[in-house]
Amino acid sequence: MDARRNELTKMKLLISHIFRKSLIILAFLLVSGMARAQNPQRVERLARLQGLKIEFINRYLKLSSADSGFWQVYSPYNMEMRRAKLNSTDDIIGMEEKVLTIRKKYQPEFRKILVSEDRVQKVYTIDREFNKLVREEMQKRAEKIRQ
Repeated sequence: MDARRNELTKMKLLISHIFRKSLIILAFLLVSGMARAQNPQRVERLARLQGLKIEFINRYLKLSSADSGFWQVYSPYNMEMRRAKLNSTDDIIGMEEKVLTIRKKYQPEFRKILVSEDRVQKVYTIDREFNKLVREEMQKRAEKIRQ
């Protein structure tokens, strides 16, 4: 439990450092809905956020050159997960079933690449951890602005 807590603390510090300059602007634009898909600034900010997520995943899973096939598996996995969650907003149980089906589908591929079962399990919590840290950073920055 302490090791997990230490790991999360390290990740929080990492995210805080990564987002120092650009997250507050991006967060307000995304949350407020001011940016639209046609807006090139929004596209640029989303690309930066995606880059930060990639960096987070690389560090969180401790990816090395031996894990080079990870992104070829993770990208379609991530797209299917997003699609399942977006298309099942009214049916929570149906969404959870779809998510489980997708995880089962990709688990053998992740196992081949990541070898360690612990690292495979982390794949399933990456988005939640990343989004949680982003929210915490946004809240911290919003509090600073209010002061």
